[in-house]
Amino acid sequence: AGYTTVLWDFDGHGTNPAPMPSGSGGGSLQATAEAVLADALARGYGDPDRVAILGHSMGSGVAMTFGIDHAGTMATIAVSPTGAEVTPELPRNLLLMAGSLEGRFVRNAEERLAEAGGESGDHAAGRARDLIEVPGVEHITILFSPTAHAASRDWLDATFGAQPGARNYTDRRMLWYGLGAVGALLLGSGLAPLVADPGDAAAVKPRRPVWRRLAALAVGAVGATLILWLVSLAGVELHQMLGLLVGGYLLIWFGIAGVLSLLLLWVWPGAPEPRALLGGLLAFAVLWLGAGLLAEWVWLPWLLIPRRLLLWPLGIVLTLPWFLAAGETVRGTGLGGRAGWWLAHTLVLAVALFLALQLSPSLGYLILILPMFPIIIGLHALAAAPHRGSWPFAISGALFVSWMLLAVFPLQ
Repeated sequence: AGYTTVLWDFDGHGTNPAPMPSGSGGGSLQATAEAVLADALARGYGDPDRVAILGHSMGSGVAMTFGIDHAGTMATIAVSPTGAEVTPELPRNLLLMAGSLEGRFVRNAEERLAEAGGESGDHAAGRARDLIEVPGVEHITILFSPTAHAASRDWLDATFGAQPGARNYTDRRMLWYGLGAVGALLLGSGLAPLVADPGDAAAVKPRRPVWRRLAALAVGAVGATLILWLVSLAGVELHQMLGLLVGGYLLIWFGIAGVLSLLLLWVWPGAPEPRALLGGLLAFAVLWLGAGLLAEWVWLPWLLIPRRLLLWPLGIVLTLPWFLAAGETVRGTGLGGRAGWWLAHTLVLAVALFLALQLSPSLGYLILILPMFPIIIGLHALAAAPHRGSWPFAISGALFVSWMLLAVFPLQ
């Protein structure tokens, strides 16, 4: 579109090793944005008199506050907006966007628009205001919506004028990302026979009744939520566990839920056979490359910095019991059975973590990843499906999910 675009990792996010200060609100994030602009201008990027800022979710609050504090900012775009003290004058040329499937943020956007004086098209005076409800998307998928992309570009063009050399462009990276993930899964399925043991005794070992397997997962999940809630009553800050904002809570939650579920199943598989270990590592490699590394070029900083990587072994140990219990529930089932258990697994996680949100509001970040759990669990189920027994399922799930949680959540 012809614009110089500068992106950065806030403190505690992505590859930025500086911790995100606890209880600072948006102050530290605002300071980061200001430092980035100063550094960009010092490097000769862009024109200090022609600046715009765009932010999503938490970043939307930073963007709006930045546009208020820096009155020379010519346009502010807030996607899935949170809160800010907007007025009819500031920030200048304010565009609000929210997905039709994220009702809470639509309401936030409507409130911000009313506070900003309602709709207006006066870009020249800096008084333009608008709200666009993007159809069919929620808090995550709005980031990949061509409608949202086009609306942002049109707003900037209305403010600054079309840029010299600009060309039409539709971002199709998510399509290629999806094809890459499918290709990795197919490659993993093709390689699976090289490590699979057709006589694996774990696949024919007697299984618990369906009701007991489902009850074990459900009671373990809800039990972990209640145990950690009781711990919070003793003064433990759940959202700061292991030095990760909410991510540490999830890792410990998986550990407690997994141990409880295994006890209720009254089963603990013996040590994994070499082929089971290789199968788990192969399924993890498929996920790490196809769903993880490819994301580095599209939407998610996937490669862990040292401080995050040091937590990975602990994360594996904590998540392993849950995926071992879940592996026992799907062991020996066919394609239809695995689809049913994927749905059950997703519902159990959603209910237990939604309960955690109700009991402990400080875990509010959970709402951001809850919509992703069906996809994460589904991708893992597909990658582990060619491998028999509960150990390949458990090893690949623990390695992949612990890595993902460490990549996503901010450092404290």
